[in-house]
Amino acid sequence: MAQPPILSWEGLGLQQGGRWLFGGPDTPGIDLHIGPRDRMALIGRNGAGKTTLFKLVNDQIEADRGQRKVKPGTRIVLLEQEPDLSGFTTLMDFALAGKDAPPRHEVESIAGQLGIDMERKAASASGGERRRAALARALASEPDLLLLDEPTNHLDLAAIDWLESWLSRYSGAFVVISHDRTFLERLTRATLWLDRGSLRRKEIGFGGYEAWMEAVYAEEARAADKLDAKLKIEAHWLERGVTARRKRNQGRLEKLWEMRAQRAAMIDPTGPLS
Repeated sequence: MAQPPILSWEGLGLQQGGRWLFGGPDTPGIDLHIGPRDRMALIGRNGAGKTTLFKLVNDQIEADRGQRKVKPGTRIVLLEQEPDLSGFTTLMDFALAGKDAPPRHEVESIAGQLGIDMERKAASASGGERRRAALARALASEPDLLLLDEPTNHLDLAAIDWLESWLSRYSGAFVVISHDRTFLERLTRATLWLDRGSLRRKEIGFGGYEAWMEAVYAEEARAADKLDAKLKIEAHWLERGVTARRKRNQGRLEKLWEMRAQRAAMIDPTGPLS
């Protein structure tokens, strides 16, 4: 029997820039459930909302619709692509800040594995040094759920190998966004796919993702072909002249508009995935 989720979003809907990024006014929204030992890749085209979904999970932004539930006591830690170190003197000051700061000795131990001097001045630290400091803080925080946004950026091969080993031993759940295919293939056991405002889940690691994606798109293409054939028949019927006042014809016209809207929503799924 599967364990209950430690975090869930049900009916999640979010608007950005005047459009619905997730869900919509006439859709049920997206559902997300994360179990206590999940190891998941989050995949989607650029602009699909992967980082935004992480922020919703971490309760950093407010959704327009839906309900977020978290198991009491669950500690969620988000590793952001660009950590904000403004106001901190050293990288260690950043790592130990806040009421939920990790133990100093844990930060020092992980920082040593990542090859980062935590006494480095934050103002002069490079982007790579900032990222490693943020990673040391995140891993040392003993999270129940890790949200990792491009965790291997700025890491050398030795540091990536160490991180893979750490995550393999890690007893909590993690969701990762990454362009590092090898990293995803080695570590993930399930895949979340953000696609055109919807979220799909498959109990396969990233290694099986492309076959799954191709199967989904092939089925959509078959459905689109069938719908095109129906639309052609209905368009021919419409061209013969329709008395809209007849109740039967009104219903058929409404069905035609629905089919046209459905076909218009079948957006070309091409584009870079990450």
